[in-house]
Amino acid sequence: MHSKPRIAIIGAGPAGLMLARLLTLKSIPVTIYEREESSKARSQGGSLDLHEASGQYALKEAELFDQFLEYARYEDDEMAIADKTGVPLFNFRGDKSKRGTRPEIDRETLRRILLASIPADCIKWDHWLGRVRPDGTLEFHCGKTEGPFDLVVGADGGRSRVRPLLTDVTPFYSGVAGFEFKISNAEARFPHITKFIGRGSYFCFSGGNAIQAQRLGDKSLRVYAWSRKPETFAIDLHARYPSTADLKVVMLKNYVDWAPALQDWIKAADEDRRPWTLYMLPVDFRWEHRPGFTLVGDAAHLITPFSGEGVNAAFLDAVELTKSIVAHDGMRSRENLDAAVAAYESALFLRMHGVMRETADNLRLLFSTDAPLSFVAKMQSNMNGENNNKQAQVNGNGNWNGH
Repeated sequence: MHSKPRIAIIGAGPAGLMLARLLTLKSIPVTIYEREESSKARSQGGSLDLHEASGQYALKEAELFDQFLEYARYEDDEMAIADKTGVPLFNFRGDKSKRGTRPEIDRETLRRILLASIPADCIKWDHWLGRVRPDGTLEFHCGKTEGPFDLVVGADGGRSRVRPLLTDVTPFYSGVAGFEFKISNAEARFPHITKFIGRGSYFCFSGGNAIQAQRLGDKSLRVYAWSRKPETFAIDLHARYPSTADLKVVMLKNYVDWAPALQDWIKAADEDRRPWTLYMLPVDFRWEHRPGFTLVGDAAHLITPFSGEGVNAAFLDAVELTKSIVAHDGMRSRENLDAAVAAYESALFLRMHGVMRETADNLRLLFSTDAPLSFVAKMQSNMNGENNNKQAQVNGNGNWNGH
């Protein structure tokens, strides 16, 4: 083995970039392989909230917290949950004790911070992984090969190309699909909508449908329209209606009895749209340890957006894997590196089981016939429990900020 392990990270998403940053801080060289042609290849989506015990903790470990504070929107961590009438049944507005612990930041901004924190030559763009050989050699669609590597880390999301080396289990359809829309310059163009939504996020659920809106730092809004539909629902509509104006007419049929103010969120959307089909891994998902390979982020524990734990959990994966490599002196030998990965995985399975179970439960409650009443009751119960126990853990307690 080399004096230092050769580590390949597949995917330049939040998990992959955070892991690369943490390892390079420990003078452990890594290479990220990303299928996108550049960092500007596509939109990174909306806003997310970073939790103190996971996302923010990881940024501090990565020595990036000060950069995060330059863009963190503490005023935008408000949240309202309503039904199809739009009348809030649960919210954080005005509750000062619940503000400021989960600030918002745009995904695009967070990625920019992470990209700037690692050497530019650490990432090889336009490298679409075809397969991974058992010896850790990477084969790309262009015909190029790289490796072998001492450790290949799959940070390549729900459709991971690394996961099949560890397990035959694949993600399954959650039962929910829909579209992501954007309302640009919302404050100037649609002040009545931004006034209604307020600061932060506004989520509405009824009868197996949902409309969600959240503020971004660029004064725009992201709007998500979800429904319990067949698996090909969003993809089929996306192909059938090239015009977003026509698509919105069809989508609004799911919301004919919803408050006009909520329908306006879809009507006001720009031409840009993105279809989403939500997949998930089983709540008890784990894999048999295999030397030379492991997973982080969605590749390891794909969940739906209804827990607010996705990026937070991914960041924590990166911290824990890095700490384990350092603690086991993984730079010294292949055996040490393997022991470090095995220890990381054991802890990961225990930590994520509760998160995956809670996320699946949230999905069930939010798209049930009485939604969102049962979910709101659960949230209130959890908050009361937190007030009685200030040491309550973030993971596995049902808290949600919907990203």
